[in-house]
Amino acid sequence: MGFSFTKSLRLRKRPEFLRLQQQGGARRAITPHFVLLVAAQVGPEGPARLGVVVTRKLGGAVERNRIKRVCRECFRLSPGAFAHGVDLVVIARPGAHMLGLADVRAEWQRVLSRLRKA
Repeated sequence: MGFSFTKSLRLRKRPEFLRLQQQGGARRAITPHFVLLVAAQVGPEGPARLGVVVTRKLGGAVERNRIKRVCRECFRLSPGAFAHGVDLVVIARPGAHMLGLADVRAEWQRVLSRLRKA
């Protein structure tokens, strides 16, 4: 996959996020610091895509951007974790800004089997 996180690997538009959040068929997994939603992509299948949601309640811009960077890096370093043709939305919960990359990977690994069934 390389070292870049290109636009083709991101959810970028509001309707893409809302589709997963409101879709009844999306798989949901809750960890202490994240809510992960996974659903099949609409239209032609492409590589797995990621969207990260971090509200202002979780802190200032520095904390919110750190959460997003760590989530993107975790997704990028685990190319086989999510099947081709799925979208993943990660919603951060309180305390997520305190986690490092290894902590995020460990949390996601615990719920990965439930998400792969999407």
